[in-house]
Amino acid sequence: MQNNKLNNWTKGILIALASLLLISLAITLFASQTFLSALRIVFGSVYVLFLPGFIISYIFFPETKEFDSKTKESKSIDWIERIALSFALSIAIVPLAVFYLNLVGVKINLLNSSLTILGIIVISLGILYYKIKSY
Repeated sequence: MQNNKLNNWTKGILIALASLLLISLAITLFASQTFLSALRIVFGSVYVLFLPGFIISYIFFPETKEFDSKTKESKSIDWIERIALSFALSIAIVPLAVFYLNLVGVKINLLNSSLTILGIIVISLGILYYKIKSY
């Protein structure tokens, strides 16, 4: 069962990466962007707008249920809810973190914002690891 879950994750990641590459290619073909800048736009958007919230959603809801499941599990959400929650949490947390770091005196630029988001991701992964290990 564990190997099947790993295969599903691997397939999901490969499908997501292929989709992002196709979106980058479409941006390159239909807009006046180079492929490298299209890649930067697409993968940067995922990094800022999706990934922090996706990891944080696993902290609050560690289980993912099937979409057509009728069971009412208290700590599980389906994939559509997880994706929507991921965008909402990222849009809420990332600007607040950058704003409060700016109040402390950290300038807002590409490097500091990227490191702030990386810090959010690493701290969230640490909390998630601690929660999984304590079960």
